[in-house]
Amino acid sequence: MQGTAGESAHWSSKAAFIMAAVGSAVGLGNLWRFPYVAGENGGGAFVVFYIICVLLIGLPVLVSELFIGRRGGMSAVGSVVKIAKSEGRSPLWSLQSWFGMIGAFIILTFYSVIAGWVLAYVVMIGGDLFASIGRDGVGGLTAGAFAGQSAEQVSAKLGELLNDPVRMIIYHAIFMLVTVGIVMRGVKGGIETAVTLLMPAFFVLLIVLFIFALIEGDAAQGVDFLLGVRFEDLWTGVQNGSVVSAALGQAFFSIGLGSALMATYGAYMRDDQDLPRSARLVAIADTGVGIVAGLAIFPIVFAMGLAAGAGPTLMFQTLPLAFHGMPVGGLFGLMFFVLAFFAAITSSIALLETSTKWLDEQTKSNQRVVSVSILGLIAFAIGVLNALSQVPQVGPNGEDQTSFWNTWQPLGDIALFKGMVLLDFLSATTDLILPIAGFITAVFAGWVVSTSTAREAIGFKSEIWFKRWRFLVRYVCTTGIFIVIVYSTIISPWLAARAEAAACTAAIEAVASNTASEDQVGLAAECGSATAQ
Repeated sequence: MQGTAGESAHWSSKAAFIMAAVGSAVGLGNLWRFPYVAGENGGGAFVVFYIICVLLIGLPVLVSELFIGRRGGMSAVGSVVKIAKSEGRSPLWSLQSWFGMIGAFIILTFYSVIAGWVLAYVVMIGGDLFASIGRDGVGGLTAGAFAGQSAEQVSAKLGELLNDPVRMIIYHAIFMLVTVGIVMRGVKGGIETAVTLLMPAFFVLLIVLFIFALIEGDAAQGVDFLLGVRFEDLWTGVQNGSVVSAALGQAFFSIGLGSALMATYGAYMRDDQDLPRSARLVAIADTGVGIVAGLAIFPIVFAMGLAAGAGPTLMFQTLPLAFHGMPVGGLFGLMFFVLAFFAAITSSIALLETSTKWLDEQTKSNQRVVSVSILGLIAFAIGVLNALSQVPQVGPNGEDQTSFWNTWQPLGDIALFKGMVLLDFLSATTDLILPIAGFITAVFAGWVVSTSTAREAIGFKSEIWFKRWRFLVRYVCTTGIFIVIVYSTIISPWLAARAEAAACTAAIEAVASNTASEDQVGLAAECGSATAQ
């Protein structure tokens, strides 16, 4: 990257920034997390709440992060310090960016592991497809994924990968090397070049998969599930705060809010770029990709009679099973996982760039190779531990595979993190960190930065739109994010503990009256053991 440390290079064009920002937002959060979170939370009702969260909270916070980055022209931390000092405020307001930058780095450590799983499926499905072509010629293209194998064998692929930590670590290493290699080349030579090549290919693949799903899948059921809104579901979603909480959490995770990504990319924006319009395009593209991805996934899932609410395994077990049973499933399965790999790369380079830019400023060096190498090695090392935490305690043949890493539960005594090994714990931690950082960002942009500075830095063409943004970021964003933080950290764990206690009581009473099912007998034993401890 040219220029001295602390000075920003610039995107070569407005389109390059849009492509990079959309690439940072569009990632596994859209292809992996959005469909399964929507599936777990009722489909259409969740999408409604998600869109509301994006419009009323996500977009105003996105505008705030971009204008902080462009105004400061430094790393997310440096930009906030610079703006705070110019406003006569404490540099401690940079706490928001510290939260975000650390959160982004934590995400990278486990995001790379999951992206490694994606790469493993590219290799597995691709290898099987090429074997089919070698065996049957062009006719091999019509075969389903993992042709000739049983559904049980296909479903077991994820388990086989998790039971092979060396393979997981190798794919994790490959993904990190690609990410480090791109970021090491700087803004124009690395990040901009990568997203300019990958994002068009991403959108072409997504459209092809979308069309394939509508033709070969159960389009009517898929569309009805994801976009069909029922008022009773909406009311249930209002009563059940977990749906609203999940929608806001997905909005933050997907767009990359609170993680200092957009403030970092905003530092490379030129002053003549229309910031509000750019923010709208990023939010629309990110939301659109999530919905289109859902419409490319659920018709296939329903056509094969599989469960939509399959949780995190939707991408790595349910979809491979669906592609296994469909004509041309091998080819389109390969396309899907290549698509996911492209999405993961464009997001991971943004995650690494956030902390790299800060470290560049601290070292005051033009040679970012040192900064990227240090951060990449740390992320890789933590990622290795994350991979080891996912190894099942019981092996495929019933052998004992327990180790410190797959049994250690950081802060497992706290209800919020109960039962979570390292990777799950770090994921849950970032789900908490990002909204907190987003809350402080909204307070800083809405209440600390002066009206004149914000108006000039953002550049709304209409005073009415500026006042609307100001109202949303001051009142709606702060209130909404605060409520969700309280719900997810206090109310939700309390409700879960209450439900668990009720289930224990019912199981123990059923055992006492000799009416217990097999599951209740096991639960009663677990409850008794926990009480004894």
